[in-house]
Amino acid sequence: MSGSYDIRPYFNGYYDENVYFNNPSSYLPNLSDDYYLPILRSAEAIVILSGQGAYEAPSRSRQLSELLKSKGIPHKLDLWGHDVNHDWPWWRKMLPHYLDKLF
Repeated sequence: MSGSYDIRPYFNGYYDENVYFNNPSSYLPNLSDDYYLPILRSAEAIVILSGQGAYEAPSRSRQLSELLKSKGIPHKLDLWGHDVNHDWPWWRKMLPHYLDKLF
């Protein structure tokens, strides 16, 4: 929910393998491993969920969705409205909405 899938801007130029492997926008394009890709492709519920209002970054969610799609990893991209801000009241609505669908 409301994720940032490229953490590089938060490290002021610092970059090592810890940043790389915790940064999906870095490692997913290079992922071609015959062990991990089938596991990811069999995931039952990957949901990328974001609002499009204040302090949200739906472009980052779209970018992650495109990366997953390019690797054949099933997922759902769900962008809520432009009035949905990066804030607890919206997360309190989003979480039960998806928990009810997943479980």
